[in-house]
Formats: sequence, structure tokens, C-alpha cells
Amino acid sequence: MKTTILLLSLFIMMQASCNREEDPYNPTLPEATKIGANTFGCKINGQIMVPKDSRVSSQLGGAPTGVNYSTARGLNIRYDWIEAIDRVENRGGIAFKLPNIDSLGVGEYIIKHVDGAFSQANTNIVYMGAIYNGGSPTSGYSSIENTGKIIITRYDDEVISGTFYCTLKNDIHPNDIIQITEGRFDFNKNTINTTSFR
Repeated sequence: MKTTILLLSLFIMMQASCNREEDPYNPTLPEATKIGANTFGCKINGQIMVPKDSRVSSQLGGAPTGVNYSTARGLNIRYDWIEAIDRVENRGGIAFKLPNIDSLGVGEYIIKHVDGAFSQANTNIVYMGAIYNGGSPTSGYSSIENTGKIIITRYDDEVISGTFYCTLKNDIHPNDIIQITEGRFDFNKNTINTTSFR
């Protein structure tokens, strides 16, 4: 009887141990909607990247967020800026700048080339930057001229949504090329920067 109880206890403990093991990270792309669902996703060289907030606070306080949406409206500068990064699984990140989108609205925008991956300070043209941990170390990727589009499907006071794709090259190693495919985003402008990406 004691042997049976001992064996049963061992079996239960082994089952509990197996159930505690987490499944490998296997994200899926969100639907390409235009309702303000606060979603973002794409494939970087065929690997799905969805944003995730950092689990660690920065030196400035607070954990860096997986998504940043901002706008600039000045005398000589008008643009929307979108940035999305996987800060936990390190599958990379995407950023793009959309100048004058507030007046141009829904439509297709051809991506141009600007060096400097995630720099908002670049000239007022549509461009994309990326980081990708499967590529060359310590550098970002910049869009290659005329290899992609950002297609805005909704733009109003409440929502910005669209799809995108592009080819980018490494800023230091130009033969290191990555493909961004099946990109989609759908942001409620009022809540996207307070949405948790876990």
C-alpha cells in the first residue's frame, strides 16, 4: 500500500512538473483591422514579431514600452512616428515616419531611403528603420528606396491603421539584407501609449 501511494505521489509530482514547463514562444500576427484595436505585428525575415513591453525598468524609471506612437506638428515639420519593439523575446523592432499624413490621409506611401534606423530627426520623407537580432550585431537597418510601401487604411482623429512591407539593409554591413513582410498596425490614438503589451 505504501509503495502504491509513493508511486502515485511520484507520478503526480512528475505530471505537475511537466505542466509547469512553458510552451516555446509562438506568437501569431494580429488581424489587419482598422477599428483602433491597438495591435501591431509583422514578419522579419519570416519570423513573427509582435511588440512586448520590457520587464525591467530603465535608468530613467519605468519599463520601456513595446509601442510608441507620436506626432509632431510645427511650422516646418509635420509627421506621425510609429515604433514597435519586442523587448522581451528580442525578435527585433520596426519604426517608421509618415510626414504630412494628417493632411494626406488614407493611401499608399512609397518608402524611401534614409540612413539611421530609428532616428526621428531625418528629413521629411516616408522611411522605415529596423533592428533585428538575427542579423549583424550592434547596428540597425534602414529602408532601401522603392522596395516597400506603407498603406494607410484609416486615418482620422481617433484611429491610425495600415499595412506595410519593405526591404532594409544593415547600416554598417550593406550586404546584410532583411525583409519586412505582412506588417499591420491598428492604433487608437488616445489609448495606444497606455496599452500594455505583455
